[in-house]
Amino acid sequence: MKTQLIAIIVTFLFSSCKTNTSQKTSGSEADVTNKVSSEITFQVKAVEKEDLEIFEDGIIPWISIKKPELEIKNLIGKNDIVLKTAKASLVIDYPLEKPVLIEIKSANASGFTRKELVEIISKVYHRIYQEEEDSAQTKTVPISERQGLINRNKTDGKYGIWGHDIDDLDLSSIVVKEKENGRIELELFIES
Repeated sequence: MKTQLIAIIVTFLFSSCKTNTSQKTSGSEADVTNKVSSEITFQVKAVEKEDLEIFEDGIIPWISIKKPELEIKNLIGKNDIVLKTAKASLVIDYPLEKPVLIEIKSANASGFTRKELVEIISKVYHRIYQEEEDSAQTKTVPISERQGLINRNKTDGKYGIWGHDIDDLDLSSIVVKEKENGRIELELFIES
């Protein structure tokens, strides 16, 4: 099953449903102007035979959002401080019809490690998917009951999630932007 999933992901990598929509999520005109400071990538050393067959260089260019703990031990540079600030704002816009800005704080005054960012992003997505299910009138159709394309149906909860279950989401990179007001925004590149 995992081999099939990876093959499907690789097949559609270049036609991925989302890279980054860069939607305006809130704020004033001063908030709109921003400076790209850096990009943080998330790469995992492939260890399973089927992964090594697919990723010839031995590097998987993303990490699971649903269960990152299974891959964190092989996350390249997991303990490196990759964001030298103790707080930032996550722009969560995929696959949400109603984007949201989430404030996050590091446990370390020196900044966020790659591992800490993955763990926080995973927790945020789990919370968003749960809040969506709790607030939706139109519930998620179970995978076993879906017809044709097995994508997730659009639900009408707090965020309006569409197209993908949390199982489908992988984090490939984050673009770090500094807003004119000094706020640091993290735009996520999610593969699905």
